[in-house]
Amino acid sequence: MGRKLKIILLESALERVPRELWGHPQVVRSARRYGVRPGDMLLDKSLHYNAMSTLSQKWKRGRPDIVHVALLNILDSPLASMGLLDVYLHVYDGRVFRVLPETRIPKSYERFRGLMAQLLEVERVPPTGEPLIYKAYDSLSEFASDHGGLILLWERGTPASPGYVFTRAYYSGLPLGIGAFPRGDFKRSTLRKARESYSIYGGYPLKAWTVASRILCAGEEIIGVGATSSSSQSS
Repeated sequence: MGRKLKIILLESALERVPRELWGHPQVVRSARRYGVRPGDMLLDKSLHYNAMSTLSQKWKRGRPDIVHVALLNILDSPLASMGLLDVYLHVYDGRVFRVLPETRIPKSYERFRGLMAQLLEVERVPPTGEPLIYKAYDSLSEFASDHGGLILLWERGTPASPGYVFTRAYYSGLPLGIGAFPRGDFKRSTLRKARESYSIYGGYPLKAWTVASRILCAGEEIIGVGATSSSSQSS
């Protein structure tokens, strides 16, 4: 097996509607609209903003769209199509799922929400046959232990270029962790798993998909993905 870049979306704002909100009128209405039970829906701030007002850490929750856009960007990259990425998804309850590079994430956000709700329930999609996304670890601790720790993209990390961060992760084999939540900081338990932490662009707060795109584009330049393709066409 050749060298690959490992990416994990950390503390993703991805969870099903918690039990304490099942009876909230806003949740009941959205469940009826989609023809599902309240507990079978993803928590989504765009649908459940008022219902979420009583939740702990509400500022970090209910944003499946962040995961959606980040995965679309990551899996549509040349590195993914060439089989040079291993992608993982760490969700709100702590489980870690592996996303195979050949996975085609639905471009429709509503279809994506249904797919992720199914994943959180049965821990694999599709439910039968060879899975494209499946639970790989019960916790981030288990994941980090198996992979030797993390390299963390963190606003307070050591300033570095996207190319340097890619090089460190690609050649060390340590997974590159990118936060996939809307606001706030990583949990202390997550920070403790970082062997190294870096910030890019002066620590400016960037979206998860922007961070991933910058790292992957830099990596393609470093390992010559575009150059290889161009030279073969010109010959």
